[in-house]
Amino acid sequence: MSRRPDAPLPWEQPRAGADARAARRRRRAGWVAYAALMVAALATVVWRQTVGVERFRDLQRVHDEVRLARAERDEAASHLLELQRRDRIVAWAQQHLEMHVARDEEIVMLRVPASAAPKPDSAAEARP
Repeated sequence: MSRRPDAPLPWEQPRAGADARAARRRRRAGWVAYAALMVAALATVVWRQTVGVERFRDLQRVHDEVRLARAERDEAASHLLELQRRDRIVAWAQQHLEMHVARDEEIVMLRVPASAAPKPDSAAEARP
């Protein structure tokens, strides 16, 4: 009986079969672990992309809300300017309060006593 040089000896044959099966199991377990690691990595990438898209949508919604708030603010500011116009105030005062623009003979100039007169500013005095 001739045997191959890399073949196990006859009394080692049962052990050699068990070792071969163990080596196959280790290789298979290695591939399973590698596949599980790749699936976990891909799932992490998909999860991060999903979260990123969701946060981007939230950011866009906030930007839209800010644009809307700015437009409302601008509209309110223009409405305020419209309400502050002199001709509108004069018309409202004439209609509701029965007021009118004073004529020259209705204007009375009052004298301000010297003690109540504002004191000149030192900075104003230093100017040429």
